[in-house]
Amino acid sequence: MGNLGSILSLGLACFLPTSLSAEVIPGTDLSMDFHAGHVVGAGRNINMIRVPVTDINTGQTTLWDATFKFSFIPSQGFVFEEISSASPSQPGSIADIVPGLYRTQQGKCLLLEGPTLLNGSRSLYTIRGVQEAGCGTQDSFSAQIISGVANGHPDIGERDIVASLTDNWIYGFMADRASNSSGSTLQPFFQNHLIGIRQSGEQLILGRFSDGGADFKDPVQTLILTKLVQ
Repeated sequence: MGNLGSILSLGLACFLPTSLSAEVIPGTDLSMDFHAGHVVGAGRNINMIRVPVTDINTGQTTLWDATFKFSFIPSQGFVFEEISSASPSQPGSIADIVPGLYRTQQGKCLLLEGPTLLNGSRSLYTIRGVQEAGCGTQDSFSAQIISGVANGHPDIGERDIVASLTDNWIYGFMADRASNSSGSTLQPFFQNHLIGIRQSGEQLILGRFSDGGADFKDPVQTLILTKLVQ
């Protein structure tokens, strides 16, 4: 980690930036911008996801994930303890997915929650049916999604189809089947089905990659969900 560790240590002094622009790290040809990354807190850790580190000579930018661990001393307050991890961001990182309340074209609402940082720079999301104002009846749809490529995915990594799955989606599985409502676009989503999500502006695209007991490399059904302002 070497040079990056030094960069992140120096950058920690700017952890609460006073400006919204990238800052050059003294003594290097690199700039970084925590503001452009994604911050997730968990216990004593502050997780910085997809922080851009840019070579100011070439303009080439690399995205990095890092986890900073803190202690607390009553007489001093929060004390930085260590950089517990730092690695290049994986495709399908959490910055590509926007948690929140989404509605299907039929008026059912699904709540996308997360992220929770896992090992290997992957992050966990859950998505489930909820009852909110402006939504139809609550659906029992429940699934979990983990960011990153399909290969090595902790939940679906053993499925035969994994080697054929593209990086255009982040994948997971149905934890509970959708309600058996006749005519509902969610009805074909069954427990343990392989699913994927991807973001397109304010819309979340939900894909079903299973039909019966078989998995497929391309979705056999896609739904477009629109984010609601809360």
